[in-house]
Parts: sequence; structure tokens; C-alpha cells
Amino acid sequence: MNTLRFIMIIIAISGFVYGFYCQTKARKCISKERLKEIKDTSILATGPMPPKEILNEEGLKYHKGYCMGAAIFVASLLLLSLLSMIK
Repeated sequence: MNTLRFIMIIIAISGFVYGFYCQTKARKCISKERLKEIKDTSILATGPMPPKEILNEEGLKYHKGYCMGAAIFVASLLLLSLLSMIK
């Protein structure tokens, strides 16, 4: 049971690191053309991840990677908490 918890912790950390990596790469993939087309600039200050509306094609791939990394992180934490309840 301890090895399963250890594996879940490693998967959670990997998901977090991958999501963080994709987040930092997506910040560098902002399309200037799409940025000029934005009428409501309040969406630009929504959080650490740039909105999908202003990302270029490469940035959209990193956005998808960020979502996958975050989902892996959250799912691993939920499974880890369920494992701690079972004992």
C-alpha cells in the first residue's frame, strides 16, 4: 500500500511539473494579431495562464498540456486521499 501511495505522489508531482512547464511556455506564444482584435481587455487579467483567445497555434497546444497536467495533478491527489481513507 505504501508503494502505491509513493507512485501516486510521483504522478501528482509529474502532473504539476508538466502543467507548470506548459503554462510558462504558453506565456511566450501570444499572437499579436489576436491581441489587437480583443475588444474587452478585462479577460487578459484573469489569471496566470493567458486566455485561449490570444494564443497562437503552438500556445493552444501548451494550453491543452496545461489542462492535462492540472487534471493529472488533481486526480492523483483525489486518489491519494481515497487511499488514505481505506488504510
